[in-house]
Amino acid sequence: MAESVTSPEAPHSPLRYALAGLLLAPLAWLVQMVIAETLAAQSCYPFDVPLSAPAMPWMRPALVGVSALCLAAGASGAVIAWRNLRRIARMEKSASGNARPTRTELAGFLSRIAAMCSALFLFALIATDVALAIVSPCRWW
Repeated sequence: MAESVTSPEAPHSPLRYALAGLLLAPLAWLVQMVIAETLAAQSCYPFDVPLSAPAMPWMRPALVGVSALCLAAGASGAVIAWRNLRRIARMEKSASGNARPTRTELAGFLSRIAAMCSALFLFALIATDVALAIVSPCRWW
């Protein structure tokens, strides 16, 4: 029978937190890009003709709202990843001396990848927000 990822007495699954930390920030960035590009395209280029001002007056507040929600989701993914990394590091210290690789070491590796990925996509979310503040979606670059 396959070995369980966590023991029954464990209150949390490090791999589950690593997965949440790994995927939350990239998915938030993807959602931000898809929604922002769709809104801008439909508001500024409705019939393949560029407009000087958005056709929907609520486009800018909607983009800011979506960006804020996605930034909060990405930041929560980064916080989950970093907390899980610290938790795994404490678990690895207590289990040091074991010659055989354990699930804790696997979770530690995945937690390191999740922390780096979350930091990268959190930077991408911030860069996208700065671009939204600087560049108008209805003007030529």
